[in-house]
Amino acid sequence: MPVKIITLLMLVSLAVSCGRNSPGSGGSAGKSTAGPSIEQEQWLKENQIGKYDIGTQDWEAIEAAAITEGSLVIYTNSSSIAMAADSWTELYPDIALIVNDSDDITVMMAAEQDSGKAYGDVWFGSDDSNLIGKLLPHQYIRQFVPDTLTGKIASEYTEPLLVFHFGTTVLAYNRELNETCPVNNIWELTQPEWKGRIFIEDPLTDTSTLYKLLTYVCHAEELKAAYIDLYKAEPVLDADTPDAGWLWLKRFVRNAPIPISSSREVETAFASPGMKNSYLAFTSYSGYADVLEGNLAFEPCWGIKPVSGTLSRSCLAIINLAPHPNAAKLFIRFITSDEGRKPWAKFGRYFTDSTYQVPAGQMNFEEILKVTWFTEDQFAYDNMIQALDLYLLNLQTR
Repeated sequence: MPVKIITLLMLVSLAVSCGRNSPGSGGSAGKSTAGPSIEQEQWLKENQIGKYDIGTQDWEAIEAAAITEGSLVIYTNSSSIAMAADSWTELYPDIALIVNDSDDITVMMAAEQDSGKAYGDVWFGSDDSNLIGKLLPHQYIRQFVPDTLTGKIASEYTEPLLVFHFGTTVLAYNRELNETCPVNNIWELTQPEWKGRIFIEDPLTDTSTLYKLLTYVCHAEELKAAYIDLYKAEPVLDADTPDAGWLWLKRFVRNAPIPISSSREVETAFASPGMKNSYLAFTSYSGYADVLEGNLAFEPCWGIKPVSGTLSRSCLAIINLAPHPNAAKLFIRFITSDEGRKPWAKFGRYFTDSTYQVPAGQMNFEEILKVTWFTEDQFAYDNMIQALDLYLLNLQTR
């Protein structure tokens, strides 16, 4: 499968607002900065997308048109797409599936749309500053919700884009070396006894990790309350930390968290069986499947104040002016079906389709909502440069 690699460009502003949005809303980013062109309007009307979407689809006609189109181009940053592609080919052998699976799909998308020419048909990606900062405001991607999801998905997970699933990142500990989580409050991660003892996927190379840290920063009032609960006093702010959120990030970075290049390496660094030294880590809840199989030894810090982790979303959309819009609709229907989502239906994932049952041993969606925060992507977009500056200025080694 072809892979297109393009240098990642950070498109960020210097605003310091913190949105409080529904998990599917994406903040103010869904508001267009300009109306559609005549060409776009005609494309929307002909393909019943956007304001012309009547909410129901004639799938027999869509499939026939998709076969005539003959191919489909997916832009995704999901490594599981290859397994879905195999199932797709079995179902629709007459519709060639071409996948661009790169971490830089949003940059690729923006470059094509700026040029006025679309090559891709389906955008399938996780949280990204360019999604919030450029793709949605400029309407480079368009919402589409197949009627096969009617009655199965809450409206907040369809606006402005269809949320496919959520991934979960939690603070966790080695359960062989601790009976319970050795910390009860997120501020304890800034204390001397944990200096150089917290593993994290490197925020300087993995922007999704920086988004998650900025989600904590965004919840400044909750962090302030957690500080008072732990220290019985108000936090004393520094000149470069306007609130408790920024103060926590600064102190966390100064406590020398250990950067690791991949989530899998984070897991093995703190949770390999037989370890002698106790560490904490921000890690994917999906790794708990290996705990159940005896390959890892960790437990999430459920109940830590003010929150145990973050939820990030993966969304589906039709690319503006997609050359194969019917194939795009057919693919979105397919991937949100029981068969199509199988490659992603693993421990630690949560689907917005309410009919999906999580695997045995996994916390259900209602429970996970009580102990996590949705990533604050608008806030992350607005504050990325400030966070990078603060991180670099305060970065310390052990």
